Amino acid sequence: MKKIVSVLFFIAFAIGAFAQETNVTSFRNMPWGAFRDSLFVKSKKIEFVKDKSSLMRNAYIIPNDDMTIGSVKLNKIVYLFNEDNRFVKVYMEGPKDQTEQMKFILDYKFGAFKNESKVDNVAYKQWLVKDVTFTLGEFDYLKFEVKIESNWQASEAYKKNISVDDF
Repeated sequence: MKKIVSVLFFIAFAIGAFAQETNVTSFRNMPWGAFRDSLFVKSKKIEFVKDKSSLMRNAYIIPNDDMTIGSVKLNKIVYLFNEDNRFVKVYMEGPKDQTEQMKFILDYKFGAFKNESKVDNVAYKQWLVKDVTFTLGEFDYLKFEVKIESNWQASEAYKKNISVDDF
């Protein structure tokens, strides 16, 4: 019996360790931190179009974009770039009836969410995956949203700072 419990413990530990090692370096093969005008998928340059309906700065859409994540149907996908035109965020929006499927995908990929809060009419769940944050917002009515934010700049600064050889 002790051997079975020990084996189960080590399997659970290994699965937990694997979940912690997940690293999200891109979204749809577009690496975080890449310049907007240098993004290619399958040797084809991605054509971004300014999202005129967005209140967010440097927000773009891709005409004829695949509006699904797994089996989840989305209404909107917006790609956000920083002031240097580097890819740093994705905003997705979908119908409320798809919220549980989106949560399932995030739970399956990254384990249980780490933070939870409620602000006005939106319940938020958050997954922290190394230097990328996934935030699922479930509105009381009509829709859900997912924000994927890469802390690419901090990660690059960290790499640079740990390799200092000046002293």
